Amino acid sequence: MVEAKLNREYALRILGVGAMMLGMCVWSLYDGMVAWPRLNRNLEQVRPALLATHMTAEAWVARGDDGGSPLKTVFVEKGLTVPSKLIKKLGELKISPSATDKTMLYEMQAKRVQKIFEGPVYGPHDLQTQFVQAAITLALGALAFLTVGLKSRKRYCADEAGLRGSGFGGQTIPYGDLVRIDWAKWDEKGIVALKVKSGERHTLDGWHFAGITGIVEEIRKQRPDLCPALSQAKE
Repeated sequence: MVEAKLNREYALRILGVGAMMLGMCVWSLYDGMVAWPRLNRNLEQVRPALLATHMTAEAWVARGDDGGSPLKTVFVEKGLTVPSKLIKKLGELKISPSATDKTMLYEMQAKRVQKIFEGPVYGPHDLQTQFVQAAITLALGALAFLTVGLKSRKRYCADEAGLRGSGFGGQTIPYGDLVRIDWAKWDEKGIVALKVKSGERHTLDGWHFAGITGIVEEIRKQRPDLCPALSQAKE
């Protein structure tokens, strides 16, 4: 008797993807529930000092001889670090050197800077996005582990009496009940599809299950009429 069961290499890869998805889920929840709300609270602490001025975005992020900037100084005085998101928002307001009538543009920009300081670093939409991402990655991670769990319980067996095992629905399929075999994906992907007299279809995947080659060889031996000449079998 030959037997095929879950391919260890395939299982480890899927479990690795599942673990990565769960890691992203935890990261997203941490950002949405802890890290980003903390940055919003930090901005609240320095907001009065930021709103007390009327500087342009360029002025706020301009580096002095000591490598610091007015924006960094305001945060450092409170023992805080400037949120990178805030720096990015100010950077998006920079005026092109080739622009004309810069006086008016700088005045408009300064007002937009004030609006940025008045709001949170991460708004409700940003936080909601993290929770949505957490839900999606949690679902994908759970699906990966579930897939491996279900496949680990499957067995495909073949002997002279026929095909059996949980992979075939727990029944014994006599070779005489095979009416068609689709070999189109065997050479390239190691997959064959069996059609049984009852109308059932069973797919044998050599990447998901190690030992499928032995099952296929037994089928070729018992039903050569359904098996054209093939390239070297896939494992």
